[in-house]
Amino acid sequence: MQLRLFRHFVPVSVVLLVSSDAVLITGAFYQMLSQSSETAPLVFGVTSFPAQLAAGLSVAAVGTMVSVGLDGEQSFVDFRLLLSKVAVAFVLVLLLVLVCVIYWRDGLQHLPDTANLPLRATLIWLGCISVTRGTFLITWGRGLFKRRIAVLGNGAQAARIARLVERGENRHFVPVSFIRLPGERGRASHNAVDCPQGGPEALAELGVRTGAREIVVAPDDRRGLPVQQLLHCKLAGIRVIEFLDFWERETRSIDLEALRPSWLFYSDGFRCGVVDELLKRAFDIVVSLALLALVAPLLVVVALLVKLDSRGPVLYRQERVGYRGRHFTILKFRSMRADAERDTGPQWAARGDPRVTRVGAVIRKLRIDELPQILNVLRGDMSFVGPRPERPFFVANLAAVIPYYNERHWVRPGITGWAQVNYPYGASIEDARHKLCYDLYYVKNRSIFLDFLILLQTARVVFWNYGAR
Repeated sequence: MQLRLFRHFVPVSVVLLVSSDAVLITGAFYQMLSQSSETAPLVFGVTSFPAQLAAGLSVAAVGTMVSVGLDGEQSFVDFRLLLSKVAVAFVLVLLLVLVCVIYWRDGLQHLPDTANLPLRATLIWLGCISVTRGTFLITWGRGLFKRRIAVLGNGAQAARIARLVERGENRHFVPVSFIRLPGERGRASHNAVDCPQGGPEALAELGVRTGAREIVVAPDDRRGLPVQQLLHCKLAGIRVIEFLDFWERETRSIDLEALRPSWLFYSDGFRCGVVDELLKRAFDIVVSLALLALVAPLLVVVALLVKLDSRGPVLYRQERVGYRGRHFTILKFRSMRADAERDTGPQWAARGDPRVTRVGAVIRKLRIDELPQILNVLRGDMSFVGPRPERPFFVANLAAVIPYYNERHWVRPGITGWAQVNYPYGASIEDARHKLCYDLYYVKNRSIFLDFLILLQTARVVFWNYGAR
């Protein structure tokens, strides 16, 4: 099941997991911080220093877990991946509590053993997430959070829903039935049932019999839809949802193959009011200035290493396509030879690209080469979060073969984005097509909440070199 929070679809299981983490960690931290050599308060004083610090540490710890990907169901599929994420989060939480103890040492004087507080707090955090994740594994394994759906159709679109289940990419719904329409060629399921030919209530009765809570309308040809039966399902309390809406909700991307202009016209989203733009710009400036102050020493060190490693300028300037198709000059640390495209012309970076320098290989993997783009954000050419800007040469080629490609330019391009945290580095037309599905989702559902979530998840991309080249 999915909730829509600030226009963005979030699985109910993730909301419950994060909420449980926050409540349990806050309570455990409060009990630890409220301990005194003389007395321990019995009532949770929300205005007390221990309560404030416990809540702040809990929020920071939960944010850390989201940033390394400990909030998603995919972590539970691969146990080794789960352990690696827990290990990284353990170190980050330990450092976080250590900094807080040093900063608020005067307020923690009543504690008998402040020196061991960071380690104790981190071990308490580890115990809390062990409880929440153990509980989650039990409930998730029993399918308590999965919506039972019936798919009306058995063609190519229905087959794509079936493939989500087969590949393990879906963890939020269970297709209990595929319903074949008259004259439809079966592709989704060999066990599809024929659409009932009885009265208006026949389809609703099939839904009740199979336990379906939702009917996904996914035929390849919409002629001959049982309109009266679908209306009866709606009135009977069974939700009826169109394929494109279903795909957007479950994959958090837009399906280009089934996309129709009418859906873009009438679907909710694509809001760009004055207040939204002002909030977005304020968010960009605050985040950029904060990050610039934080990484200023690193920028100096990287600039020196780039200069010493190979001949050429420290910064690489390149023309890109930005907001509403306007061209601008992007800034990056130079990670390739100065003459990298002299003989070949524009081309995508490849894995093990020989044009990349020794320092360039490191800063590209860690995404440090992108940091000078903070200046582009402050200048207004870019946003901190948005679709990645491409070169005019590639934009012209991609727009000619990929429908709706230029629609991604209706928002400012970003240093990071929804496509970057969900899909590896794109180095082909097919990769660009897949990334556009995520970019269009961002353009449609963008908000400060989604921007903040993308920023947190960008850390996961950096930690595990997701798609770096």
